[in-house]
Amino acid sequence: MKPTPSLPSLLIPGICLFLSGAASLVYELIWLKQLSLVFGGTLYAISAVLCAFMVGLALGAWGISRYLTTRREPGLNIHPVRLYGILEGMIGVYALLFPLGLEGLSRLYPLALETAGSGLLLHLLEFFAAAVLMLPATCLMGATLPLVGSWRVGDRAQGIFSEISLLYSINTFGAVAGCLYTQMAGIRWLGIRGTTLTAVGLNAAVFLVCLRYRAGSTGSESQAPPPFARPIRIKPDEGGERVPTPFLSGLLLFVFFFSGLASLSSEILWTRILVFPMGSSLYSFALILATFLFGIAAGSLAAEKVLGNSRWIYKFLWIEILIGAACIAILPLFNRLPEWTLAADRMFYGLDSSPARTLGIRSLFAFGLMLPPTLGFGMIFPLANRIHLALFSTVSRTLGNSYSVNTMGAVLGTVLTPFVLIPLWGIRLSIFLLYAVLILLSMWGLGLHRREPGAKICAFLAGTAGLIVGGYFYASPAIETGHLGRNNLARTEIDVSPQEMRLLDYLEGEFATLSVVEDTGTGARTIYMDGFSTATVSGSIGGSAYMQAMGFVPALLHPDPKEALVICFGTGNTMGTVSLFPGLHVDGVEIDRNVLGMARWFVPWNHDVLARPNAELFVQDGRSFLRWTRNRYDLITLEPMSPVQAGVVNLYSREFYELARDRLNEDGVMMQWLPLHLVGPEDARAIIHTFQEVFPYTSAWNSFLTRIVLLVGSKTPHTLDRKRFERLMQVPELETAARQIGVFSFLDLADFFLTGGEALKSYLRNAPVITDDRPILEHSPVTLVPPLIWQTDESFLNLLRHRVQSSPPLTGVTREEGIKLQQDLDLRTAQRLAVFSRRYHGPGEAAFANGNFLGGLEQVRNYLESAGETPVSLAGARWNGIR
Repeated sequence: MKPTPSLPSLLIPGICLFLSGAASLVYELIWLKQLSLVFGGTLYAISAVLCAFMVGLALGAWGISRYLTTRREPGLNIHPVRLYGILEGMIGVYALLFPLGLEGLSRLYPLALETAGSGLLLHLLEFFAAAVLMLPATCLMGATLPLVGSWRVGDRAQGIFSEISLLYSINTFGAVAGCLYTQMAGIRWLGIRGTTLTAVGLNAAVFLVCLRYRAGSTGSESQAPPPFARPIRIKPDEGGERVPTPFLSGLLLFVFFFSGLASLSSEILWTRILVFPMGSSLYSFALILATFLFGIAAGSLAAEKVLGNSRWIYKFLWIEILIGAACIAILPLFNRLPEWTLAADRMFYGLDSSPARTLGIRSLFAFGLMLPPTLGFGMIFPLANRIHLALFSTVSRTLGNSYSVNTMGAVLGTVLTPFVLIPLWGIRLSIFLLYAVLILLSMWGLGLHRREPGAKICAFLAGTAGLIVGGYFYASPAIETGHLGRNNLARTEIDVSPQEMRLLDYLEGEFATLSVVEDTGTGARTIYMDGFSTATVSGSIGGSAYMQAMGFVPALLHPDPKEALVICFGTGNTMGTVSLFPGLHVDGVEIDRNVLGMARWFVPWNHDVLARPNAELFVQDGRSFLRWTRNRYDLITLEPMSPVQAGVVNLYSREFYELARDRLNEDGVMMQWLPLHLVGPEDARAIIHTFQEVFPYTSAWNSFLTRIVLLVGSKTPHTLDRKRFERLMQVPELETAARQIGVFSFLDLADFFLTGGEALKSYLRNAPVITDDRPILEHSPVTLVPPLIWQTDESFLNLLRHRVQSSPPLTGVTREEGIKLQQDLDLRTAQRLAVFSRRYHGPGEAAFANGNFLGGLEQVRNYLESAGETPVSLAGARWNGIR
């Protein structure tokens, strides 16, 4: 009999597992992003991708356990470390080939859409397609931890607790690093392809290290089972507690399964709550995920020192109970989070903070709330493996089966939470019910483990249930209207008291939390999505006029539109305005079906568009709709959420604009919403430059000095026809709509024009381009610190200055009328520039101050012609404190 080899150093497996964990998270995040470009950003598509990824992990863990336990042929007896290296090498190779499979899927998916429509069959096809594409790699990923753990533990029963707690911790810390690297730096600096190559490099490093490993061999010619495949007999009193009965073993396994379900559900539900104070940026989601993983890693690392080496079942169940109690106890704190976050903003750094400080304060809030329960999740993994050793007998089977059971629970949580729990019970009640069930299951397990009489267990469970039900009224406070708009993405803060606001509607849907609030003083109504003010409408001209203008202007820039597409329904104002034009059929696309239910509160503004016979609605991702539809449109207009919110950049990339261009008729017109108050000056230039690269004829439009620009693009020149305008103004509904956006004459409409042609190109000199590979908007500093008013003015003022070098595209006017119109427009331009001259020193300031508007305008024109480069920056200009 050969002596048992000494335990190898932890250095090699530790480093390799860390790198492996980092690479796996990089792939998960990047593949999720890439597949969302194919399937769309719908919750169904995202859930299908996540489920397919985790199913692969579970299958890989189960499969490697079977292989390690049953292998007998000498040719298959590869040393576990070398086998681990081979798996990592295969993962890297597959990641390099993944884009080829993605390309094939992107070509086949539109065919599936035509066949399956948009129902359950489509979502099943999405899951199947994602599974086929990802399973080879994710199965290999799922096999790595059980493989290394089996090698490290051997046939030592105690090692399955101490060793696995350390290895699982190292692997999860690697995942934290992979998450932060990908979302904070990798994609920002290297793009998606470059970040993927970084992860492939990590796989290659692990492959080379493991391939050269020279530790003691398991004996390639020996047919005896390796240590981790040998059955381990658990002593009846080992660890100071009885060996569990078969029924109790099954219950403990189910508790571990349910714990996986609860943990993934919690991550989803906590994210839905934390977006209110933290915002919906990519960085916020990265912090939430990193905090969740960090808590699990730290809990696993501390498990042995905190819990000791005895009474594992007792401690496992009590930790589950404490996790449930902690998650229920923190529920009341969530309602105060927005208020605390804003207070911290003022206390620590104010509105002119740096992105790094903003990131720091956001991470503190996420850590403070999520760390206690996630520490518990980390501790139960090594405990569960030690407990289940009595059930599965061998180390390899125990690690593989436990890992796969917990992961399958997470798969179920990913499906149930958005599609069942939230729609039925809402976010807070879902958290409460999940952990109430976990507490009851754990209490039941405790009673069985202590061999208590059945009647006593029932009484104990009934008492626990009573306490839980009573605690619900403490843990789930009523909705507070004053917190509905406290999303820090734009630092929106409701300045009026809640008594001056009326909550008209509130819905925690599967996709987002929606609310409609009315200002009882002004009658203005606002729709919020996850705390972000999506749109506000009122009876006055100005504020919400841009929404109607987005329908009105492009319809007038086309000579005779018959088919229109509005992407992002929102309040329905834009689609309603488009539907007023005679002979025009309009399709609307909205990603969240619950948004359509809110349209009833905006009927006075959206012309009750849902009831109009020439309007048709589709619940779908806008980009996916453009990919599969065969329709061709004369008009396409869209107003997505803020460009800097996570995922929205998919509707601002060059590839998206190319898709939209291909769905336009030859004389079609595209209009894109650009909110200058939500993006920085360089972000605004990047958006316009990307748009202009795809559409050869691009112009920028604006109304009422608002900080919102309407980009118009087309394949052929687009013009405003005066005769057509006057003819359409004979339609009463259209005349009323025109007055609502401040258009009382053709001059008013022409005044919407900001700039275009060569003047716009000079403004965009050296601006970057947004692509699917480099979605730079998601990584902009303004995702953390919104632009100040002077920065927004810089963007608008540069566009306005370039208006003096261009003229609106007009037809249907005589030469004399055109000269008169241009003179009137020059005067209006000068008056607008005069407004800004009071805030900033700039060309023409003295002339504007003396009322010489046209003289000041000439000075601006001369300045631009002589300037070495554009745009002009206000960073060094004197700012008079106007915010």
